[in-house]
Amino acid sequence: MNQHAQAEVVAEARNVSKSYIIGERTVTVLKNINLSFRRGEFVSIMGPSGSGKSTLLNCMSGLDRASEGEIIIAGRNINEMSDREMSLFRASRMGFVFQNYALLPVFNVVENVELPALVAGVPGALARKRAMDILEFVGIQDRADFRPDQLSGGEQQRVAIARALVNEPEIIWADEPTGNLDSAGGGVVLELFRRLNRERKSTVVVVTHNEYVAGFSNRKIRIRDGLITVDTGVER
Repeated sequence: MNQHAQAEVVAEARNVSKSYIIGERTVTVLKNINLSFRRGEFVSIMGPSGSGKSTLLNCMSGLDRASEGEIIIAGRNINEMSDREMSLFRASRMGFVFQNYALLPVFNVVENVELPALVAGVPGALARKRAMDILEFVGIQDRADFRPDQLSGGEQQRVAIARALVNEPEIIWADEPTGNLDSAGGGVVLELFRRLNRERKSTVVVVTHNEYVAGFSNRKIRIRDGLITVDTGVER
C-alpha cells in the first residue's frame, strides 16, 4: 500500500479474532481478520446468520473487544483504551445506526440528535445548531420538537442517522438499518446513506443480509464461519 492510500485508511483490523466461552466450550466467531476501510467508501458486510458479520462490526467499532489482534481507528489502537476512553472516543469519532433506532423516548428529536455532541463536550448552543443543520440535511427538521413515538419508522431512522452525523465522525457503522422498515422507508434511508457517501464523502459500513441493501454500496464483503470469503475492494 502506498503512502497516499495509507493516509486514507480510517479503520483497520489487524489479525483480529473473537472468541466466546460458552459453558465448557470456546467458540471462535472471527478468525484472523485483516481488513481496512478507506475514507469515502460505502461498504456492505454480508453473510448468513451466525457468520460473524455483526461481531465484526461490533469489534471494529469498539462496542465489543477483540480477543486477539488490533483495531486501528484514526491512528489509534482502540483495544488499548479503557472503557471510559473508548466511550468518549466512540462518541466523538464514530456514528452508529441500529435496526431498532435506539432513540430515547423521553427526549424530542433535536434533543436525541444533539446528545452525542453534548457527551463529547460540545457547548450546548453549538450542539443545538449542529443538530438542526443535520436534521435539515436528512429532511426532517420540521419534526424537531416531536418525540420518537410520534414518528414513523422511516422518520425515526432518519433521526438516528442525523444523530450518527452530529459529531462529524470518521466512520458510520450501520447494523441492519432497514430491518424494521417497509420497502419505501428502507429506500429513503438507503438513498440518504448514498447522499452522505457522495456529497459528504462519509465512510459508511453497513451490515446486512439483504442483497438489495448491499446493492447501494460500492464495495461488498462477504463473511462465512468467521472468515472473509469475498471482498470486492481488494485488488487481486
